Amino acid sequence: MPSVFTMFGGSGGELNVKSISDKNVTLRGGFESGIYTIADQNTATIILYDGPADNPSQAVTIRMFWNPHAGRTPIDPTATNATIQYVIFGDGGKEIGIYSGAGYLYPNTTVGSDLFTGSVWQSTLRIADKTDGFDDTIGLARLEGKFTVNRDDINLTTALHALNRQVRDRLGRARVVDSISPKPDDEAPRIVGVIPAR
Repeated sequence: MPSVFTMFGGSGGELNVKSISDKNVTLRGGFESGIYTIADQNTATIILYDGPADNPSQAVTIRMFWNPHAGRTPIDPTATNATIQYVIFGDGGKEIGIYSGAGYLYPNTTVGSDLFTGSVWQSTLRIADKTDGFDDTIGLARLEGKFTVNRDDINLTTALHALNRQVRDRLGRARVVDSISPKPDDEAPRIVGVIPAR
């Protein structure tokens, strides 16, 4: 049976994380693949991978919870319409750092289209969870960049489940980085909020 991850071609993006704590530290994420799904025209869940999806070096989940409209939505520098979980898998298969935050996502194509392109900016991240050996050199940071993802309502749940399993295996305990609840027949998937670390 082919892996869900073989369906991720033709998408990706680049997200840059710039440390606010140390201006000399920048993390560039060149994401090679990704997919997304929607609950309605205002909510979308996106997953991006740097490296192979079954063994990524970085992964990002973005959840847009309201859709801005050009000419009708004021774009304020402090506006927030998306939550972000940025996961860094350290070398050696042991360490992991999870950065959480929120920011502004502007869709460049129609939400719900087969190919969805968006821009993220004014997104603030900070470390939310990590293994003891993970070196947090970023501290408080700002994320910005662009992405393109294919719509895949069927396989996104499987992909998020796999990512959460990879995170659990590194941390040694469960920590959900994003999720979508099972959908009843003839209903769009319902988005479930990010569960913070305790």
